[in-house]
Amino acid sequence: MSEDFVRCYISDISLFTLRNVQQESGIFNEWELMHGSEFNHKQSYGYKQVFKRDELLLEALAQRSVVAETKQPQTTKPSLLWNNALNLADVLTLLSVARARYYSTLAVEKNTGPHYSIAWGLMAREMSGNWDVVSISNLGRFVSEALTFIEHNPNWLEETGFLPGIYWYTQAQVSYLTAPSVLEMALYWVCVEILAVTYINGQGLAITNKKDQVKRFIGDRGYKGSDWDFLDEVIDDWYKTRYALFHEGKELLSVAVLKTRRQQVRDFLSLVLVEMLQKQDEIGKK
Repeated sequence: MSEDFVRCYISDISLFTLRNVQQESGIFNEWELMHGSEFNHKQSYGYKQVFKRDELLLEALAQRSVVAETKQPQTTKPSLLWNNALNLADVLTLLSVARARYYSTLAVEKNTGPHYSIAWGLMAREMSGNWDVVSISNLGRFVSEALTFIEHNPNWLEETGFLPGIYWYTQAQVSYLTAPSVLEMALYWVCVEILAVTYINGQGLAITNKKDQVKRFIGDRGYKGSDWDFLDEVIDDWYKTRYALFHEGKELLSVAVLKTRRQQVRDFLSLVLVEMLQKQDEIGKK
């Protein structure tokens, strides 16, 4: 009899945090979580002998990971955001938004019926300079409410631009580690553009300039007043950087300004995406 399972090796997240999110959200209880240092591949459920180099790499990855395993992949809910993935992918995506840092898997090991496979996704992660958009104490409730809302409103993802936007958001997070941060910044801007143009079209507004569309979208979302005055200049720089990079291959702003703008677009866009699903308190936003 086949011992089916899906096992994910998740990097740069604490077991304590992920267990708390699991307990508080109640969304992915079919996943068993363990610290990678407690994991022994040869003694694991459904163990398959693989190439020695693959086994050594899995064991090494486990030491740097939280290992998440489900022994009932056929009954585990599929991802609402990604094709050919399970619900854990949605949890990691929402945590990536909530904490403005990239959470993903180093490897996914599967045994489904007669088929066994290992999918590698080895990549280093950013470890510092992040801002928690959602407080640690609220992560579980955020994930639970967000996924419940999405599940009950299947058209919302496309109607708001959240789904195509999240693809670009994720690419921006990944690109930080594979390209200069100016590209990451431009990809975040594309995500903002998608959200804005979807909103403008949905409202039937006659605004065609991308920068003006973003300013209207952000203002209508409630980011206005003295606390948000800085955004007007910041948006101008975001747009200028994206246009110069994608159309001319140039960087027009100084390195110091780019560094600041890159962090601002990452953190602010994370806040916008979070607040499309759950409003945050004003003290935290300030």
